[in-house]
Amino acid sequence: MDNRRSKNGEGQARSPKSTGKPSGQKAPKDAPFSLVEELEKAKLDKVRTWYVDDFLRYITVERNLAARTIREYGDDLRIFFDYLSPLLADGLTLDSIDSRTIGEFLAYLRIEHHYTAPALNRKIACLKSYFHFLERDGRLSSSPMDMISSAKEGRLLPKVLNRSDVQQLLSYAHSQSDGSNDWKAYRNTAILELFYATGMRLVELTGLNLSDLNFDDYSIRVTGKGNKQRIVFMNQVSVDALHSYLHVRPATRDSAVFLNRFYNRLSRRAIEIIFEKLKEEAGVFKDASPHTMRHSFATHMLEGGADLVTIKELLGHSSLSTTQIYTNLSRTKMREVYDNSHPRE
Repeated sequence: MDNRRSKNGEGQARSPKSTGKPSGQKAPKDAPFSLVEELEKAKLDKVRTWYVDDFLRYITVERNLAARTIREYGDDLRIFFDYLSPLLADGLTLDSIDSRTIGEFLAYLRIEHHYTAPALNRKIACLKSYFHFLERDGRLSSSPMDMISSAKEGRLLPKVLNRSDVQQLLSYAHSQSDGSNDWKAYRNTAILELFYATGMRLVELTGLNLSDLNFDDYSIRVTGKGNKQRIVFMNQVSVDALHSYLHVRPATRDSAVFLNRFYNRLSRRAIEIIFEKLKEEAGVFKDASPHTMRHSFATHMLEGGADLVTIKELLGHSSLSTTQIYTNLSRTKMREVYDNSHPRE
């Protein structure tokens, strides 16, 4: 994958194909013609509402699919773009939707909404058909669905980094910030430490304000889905990393905890790019995203003896059944320990 990024890893969507800014921004006067074209295309994609109506017309007229299938595909795409709406607002374009974005969407359906493999496979079939249509129509050069295979029961467990991978990633982040003259290096270390210490969602971390931090009891007030608030806790190392960052954080009227280089609230897309950059530089070559740190937090807490009810509250899950998916991961670990530890084969 081409890992071209903007300076400091901010302000540009991660993409092997996208080189433009978020749609709706004017191109600089001296921008290359290819960049202007890219910006204009992104605007057109949005105006045409991602060509969903064109696709539904195509499967109605040219493919002559059943009315029920057309209706279900329309619902599937509505769910897909509802999920993507925060990322699209941050500058994601059709060209920058990749297999990871698709994988995270499918994992979201499986974990948060308890989709079965057959239900996921219908979503996969819809997206394959939709992106093939865009490719066929010249809207995309390639489909992100080429790397996506059908779902199988028990296969879509959350991706988790093991403890040594997390340690390697965090140690590298600290090595970049310790003694650095760049305040953003301290910010990046604090972001990673908070992800792993609290299990926060990406949107929750970007939404943090200074008033949400409580250093008296090492806690943070988090606003989750549906504007529901909960309290999460920090460990000593995350508190130290956060203190180091706040000590060099630029003075600004913005109340956001984490700032970009323009001293405004750091976007979700920027954090994804920062995470990917640090992960690769740290030599952690596993497929992982900021949300993987949340899964790793929950799994490692469970393996360390935490009960499911406590993990449920810390993660902000509305149902214990959502949290129970982590027991499958721990059973896998327990089986591995059993096989390696029992004296008889």
